[in-house]
Amino acid sequence: MKKQILIILTAIAAATSLAAADAGKLTFVTGSVEVNSGKGWQKASLGAMVNEADKVRTGSKGTVIISLKSGATLKLKSDSQISLSAVGTATTIDVEGGSVFSKVDRRTAGQTYKIRAQTMVAAVRGTEFYFAYGRKKKDKSDLWLCVNEGQVNVTDSSTKSEVNVNAGEGIVIPTDKAIPKPKPYEWTKKLNWNMDAEKGEVEELNLFSALGLG
Repeated sequence: MKKQILIILTAIAAATSLAAADAGKLTFVTGSVEVNSGKGWQKASLGAMVNEADKVRTGSKGTVIISLKSGATLKLKSDSQISLSAVGTATTIDVEGGSVFSKVDRRTAGQTYKIRAQTMVAAVRGTEFYFAYGRKKKDKSDLWLCVNEGQVNVTDSSTKSEVNVNAGEGIVIPTDKAIPKPKPYEWTKKLNWNMDAEKGEVEELNLFSALGLG
């Protein structure tokens, strides 16, 4: 009897581990897109599954859209890299370079979604927003963020500052300075928020294109 219980518990643990590891699927891939599951970078293809703790990156002409099982969609533009640090009830995406669009379903009680970069954390309960690295100064970069729908709470541990960014607003956080007051920016209106290739173009524009810098 004890042996049967042990087998059942082992099977449940294995199934739980597998479910936790299976984070989502690549629903759009163009150009150079690679995934690193701990064994080096491998070329990614449309429909490929990604797991919790995987890293995803795009090349100079790459774009990828990732549909997460936790109820969020991510779009990485060119020269971007993220880590799917945690995907589930608590979802955390570490942005290591470039830019990422996030479209997050409304969170239920206990569910969280966070984007982390350098010393900044952007937390939401259900929204659509964009984050990007800007100009680099020494070992850190300016950080850019704007909201298309909902509200994003942004904190910076290095300056102990915090703001709420509402729909139609953006912030540009200078290196090692407190988060400024959110305000409307013209460049936010030029971004391509589409996350569904079946509904039209998903590739243009990114931050620097919107700023007229390429």
